[in-house]
Amino acid sequence: MKTSIILLFLIISSSMWAQTIPINGTISSKGSHEALVNALITVTDADSKYQVLSDLDGNFKMNIKKKGKYTLEAMYLGYNNLSQDLIISDENGHQIHLELTPMFTELNEVEVVADVPIVIKEDTIQISSSNYKTHEDATAGDLVTKMPGIDKDNDGNITAEGETVSKVLVDGKEFFGNDPSTAMSNLPADMIDYVQIIDEKSDQAQFTGFDDGERSKTINFVTKKDAKYAYFGKAEAGYGSDERYSAGGNLNIFKGEQRLSFIGMSNNVNQQGFMSDNLSSGSSRMRRGRGRQGGGNAGMDMSTNSNGVNTTHMLGTNYIDSWGEKWDVNASYSYKVINNETDQASTTEYIVSENSNQIVDELLDMDSHKENHNFNIRLDYEASPKTTIRIRPVIKLENGNANTYSLSNTSLKDGDDLNSSMQSNFTSTNSADINNSFLLRHKLNDNGRTIALDWKVYYHNDETFENALTNINYYGQNAENDSTAQKILGDTEKFRTSANLIFTEKLAKNLQLKLNYFQSWEQQKSDRKTYDMLDPSVEDGIFLEDLSNTFTSHQNIYRPEAGLMYKKGKINITTDLKYQYSTLFNESEYPQQSNTETTFGYLLPSVHVNYTFARTKRMRLSYQKNVSLPSVTNLQTVVDFSDPLNVSTGNPYLEGEENHVLRLNYRNFNISKKQMFFVNLSATQTDNKISNYTIIAESDTVINNVPLKKGSSYTAPINLDGYLTARGVMVFGTPINPLKTNVAFTTTGGYTRNVGITNDITSYTFDKSLGQGVKFASNISENVDFNISTQFTYHWINNDQNATLNGNYLHNNLRASLTVEPIQRLVLNTSFIGNIYTGDDNLIQDNIYKWNAAVAYKLFQKRQGEIRFTVSDILNQNRGITRTVTENYIQTSTYNIVPRYFMLSFIYRPKGKTNPKEERRRGMMGPPPGRF
Repeated sequence: MKTSIILLFLIISSSMWAQTIPINGTISSKGSHEALVNALITVTDADSKYQVLSDLDGNFKMNIKKKGKYTLEAMYLGYNNLSQDLIISDENGHQIHLELTPMFTELNEVEVVADVPIVIKEDTIQISSSNYKTHEDATAGDLVTKMPGIDKDNDGNITAEGETVSKVLVDGKEFFGNDPSTAMSNLPADMIDYVQIIDEKSDQAQFTGFDDGERSKTINFVTKKDAKYAYFGKAEAGYGSDERYSAGGNLNIFKGEQRLSFIGMSNNVNQQGFMSDNLSSGSSRMRRGRGRQGGGNAGMDMSTNSNGVNTTHMLGTNYIDSWGEKWDVNASYSYKVINNETDQASTTEYIVSENSNQIVDELLDMDSHKENHNFNIRLDYEASPKTTIRIRPVIKLENGNANTYSLSNTSLKDGDDLNSSMQSNFTSTNSADINNSFLLRHKLNDNGRTIALDWKVYYHNDETFENALTNINYYGQNAENDSTAQKILGDTEKFRTSANLIFTEKLAKNLQLKLNYFQSWEQQKSDRKTYDMLDPSVEDGIFLEDLSNTFTSHQNIYRPEAGLMYKKGKINITTDLKYQYSTLFNESEYPQQSNTETTFGYLLPSVHVNYTFARTKRMRLSYQKNVSLPSVTNLQTVVDFSDPLNVSTGNPYLEGEENHVLRLNYRNFNISKKQMFFVNLSATQTDNKISNYTIIAESDTVINNVPLKKGSSYTAPINLDGYLTARGVMVFGTPINPLKTNVAFTTTGGYTRNVGITNDITSYTFDKSLGQGVKFASNISENVDFNISTQFTYHWINNDQNATLNGNYLHNNLRASLTVEPIQRLVLNTSFIGNIYTGDDNLIQDNIYKWNAAVAYKLFQKRQGEIRFTVSDILNQNRGITRTVTENYIQTSTYNIVPRYFMLSFIYRPKGKTNPKEERRRGMMGPPPGRF
């Protein structure tokens, strides 16, 4: 009996000691009373600390052990932090309602009260950099590749959750325009506090609250508090074997809201700089033929050429500031010069028929020079708390020239030679793009009623000059030699203006309406004059009217739109319906005067569904139909006869392409285990795709008054149905704590169906792939930093009309890098890239390996200096290989790259503090993109 009493007493005592005091509460936005999801609430006293995240309805609950005085703190992205005393005197519990005030200043004013590895808020994943260890000199790009779901390919392109990152922000502001690589290359990893991966909504969706479903993958780097008033940079100069050199640097001066950056570089080791600043429209003349890489085609490509050996010189500057309480300014300028030398060998198999496929072997040498200027300005003006104005002019100027020489031989699959050719081309171009947008937005009330006007003006012009010489030997029964010499003058001009008027209205608590009217007017004019230069007695050549053309295209678009957004609890549904009416009027002045007029009417529906299962689990499903009208290059009927083996023309009767796009995105995070899982699926079906109608002459013939020799081709664009592409990415990432390493497993799949017509036979080319990869990223210490990844991808390629093109191969992309500091100040680094192919030799044969290594010694007391010795391509096995599969040919090309070299470099990294000043408020204007 006594024993029972004692046991009962112990049980009661234990229950009393274990009893906790519940704290229940809600957290919402002050003013709108909108529930804040995933807000962090912290309760502390001298001995204990309790933390909890709010749920989808803004509710939270925690249990504390004893009564007393506590400090309560609440944090939410885009809101001012809340800190207050909390006195717990009632053992039955405590009820709290918290309201946070929206923060209308920069993201850099957010103070985090605790080190939370991952915070999720709607379209944003915030990852703490303190959970990832990088080496001392790591950049922002090195840091993000250690994080779950983020990867960087061999060309420096960043993907997050399987999608390409299109924009990088620093503290919510653009850095050198919209170029992701600049911030990745220039921002030191040790200055970054948090990395935010954002499915960024459009400007209109952020302002109106009406989610139109448009998303762009954005990364925002939130810098540490002590980095907001600092200067930092890097200067480097190196010289090596074979007269290889590399010099460059950057300097960044941060003074709160004011930020000034300078970058510059000069090298001949294929480093092409920080900016992706090629003109969007390219040259006026594009080879529309069979894809042959020689002749004028290569010469007219004025975009940055990653093939061959490049010598690059570049200067740039970026300026960010707030002028008073009304103006925000972001401006950048860059100047770049690229000289390229390319030696290329290619083998192309053209689909004709089972027994008469043609093989073209080609050798090409090209020297090109390109220079461009890029101006980018963004001005945000807050006229009143409810009215904002954004002005964004962009100017791009480019000029360049190219000398191209090529030799080619065309034969049948059985080995019979058809022809051989020599081509020599000189091409020069001058281009200009001028683009300006004016966006006026006004809130009519605080309950979702808004109106906005978005007006854009765009102008493009390019002038081209080309000398094209060809000498062709035709074999067989009608063997002969033929030569052409042509001078081609081209002038293309495009002007477009558009206006978009948007009105939103909240119809009910969970229902919002959007009405939209869009109208644009565009004129494209192309003037092409061709002269025969074979007769040396005629200095300026003989004008060839049949190969010349003045063509003008007028396009008008009228597009009313209505949409509804329903949002309640876990689900958000947006539906939208557009009707686009387009008119296309084409005028041709010579060689024959002709006019064509076409009208198009399209219903363009879309639906977007977002469903939040839990605060860390979300799914997004969307369907969208859009249309794109043909360009003047495709519409212009002028015949391009500069290469008689590849003759091409346009088609004034083309219709617009109709794209049906389906996307599915699912992600799930386990915050406590730092695990993530996501799936991205997308599929696009294109009706009326602008493809190629190709005739490859199996005997001498005449097509549309154009003579073709046996083996020559004649190509024109045509609308075809049947194009389909789909891709999928699935990633699971988790830390391996005993090894202090993060691992990510990536499964990929792809499917592409191309369609084309060759010799009146419609054929489909299929490229299917399935891949599996794994990546290991160290998290050991700053002195041991490694990344190892491998991705196996199996390809199936086949053509439904020609089994000789069918084949399979396995591609293994292996990447590894290691940086260690075995003894103080001595740093060793090595990296390896391997592309290994196994399968059908007729598809691809060569393996590619590149192994680099460097040894460096840190100088000065603060280790800001460095002497480095580098060996690039130790095995001397690196090669350039590209492979292209289209609707009517498969091509494999090899090209020259920078061979093995040695280099000795001196590097200095200045770093220090600037004088803090009082932060200037932005007034009541809401945060710009990437801020909350």
